[in-house]
Amino acid sequence: MRTEKMITAIAIFFAMIGSSSIAQEKYQLTYKLEKGVTYRYAQDIAIESSREMGGQEMKFNADGHNVTHFIVVDVSPSGMMTILYAYEEYKIHTKGMGRDTTMDIAGMTGKRVQVELSRLGKVEKETTIDTGKVEGRSIAMKFMGGLHFPLLPENQVGTGDKWPKNSTDTSNMEEGQTITKSSFEYTLTGKETKGKHDCLRIDFKGTTETTGKLKQMGMDLILEGNGEISGTVWFDPSAGLMTEVQTTTSMELTMAMTGQAQMTIPMSQKITSKQSLME
Repeated sequence: MRTEKMITAIAIFFAMIGSSSIAQEKYQLTYKLEKGVTYRYAQDIAIESSREMGGQEMKFNADGHNVTHFIVVDVSPSGMMTILYAYEEYKIHTKGMGRDTTMDIAGMTGKRVQVELSRLGKVEKETTIDTGKVEGRSIAMKFMGGLHFPLLPENQVGTGDKWPKNSTDTSNMEEGQTITKSSFEYTLTGKETKGKHDCLRIDFKGTTETTGKLKQMGMDLILEGNGEISGTVWFDPSAGLMTEVQTTTSMELTMAMTGQAQMTIPMSQKITSKQSLME
């Protein structure tokens, strides 16, 4: 009987050590993109949109595919990465309002943007080098080509730990400007394998608030809205590399038209996106 009790006690002791070591497993997450290396990400996006005009609901759907490359020009001793990025291909298919159109937006491919990215994923500076054209309009590609780089925590984190991210993004166009304020919370939820990579799974959720002033066909447009965002990031801590991110965004917007015609247009939009490292 004493022997059985001793064996049981030893088993419990080692079980406690094992569970303690798992609970104490921590990670210092940083981006480690390598100088001279080109990273490519493919994105597939789907948009479901509806708006109400004159008491009538109008639906509009779109899906797109693009490939963006990121060339790491330099890495400073502090880990600041200088990156040049550009679209390699960009296609959009739209359906709605009596039209079914597929566009190959060649005017946006190869247009370079330079960004300074910190080791924690903060965009310190972003400079447009080339300006693309879509349907005759000049458009500057910014915000890391639409890629969602999560802001990593300064301190070590383990499973269940959370950290926040707040940001303000301004988009300037020939027709006006929009400002989006976002507030996210990230949670490290565990480990998963993605392709060749042993990754940490990071779930996130947050809210956005958008305001803007635009001009179209001689009319002034005022845009206001808010939304909810959720998704998952798979991050390889050894390589310091994001391998995949999936995002779902739901937004409720109101566009007020002023000028010759005055009208308020409520809009709803759902966007799903998947971005994956190409290897």
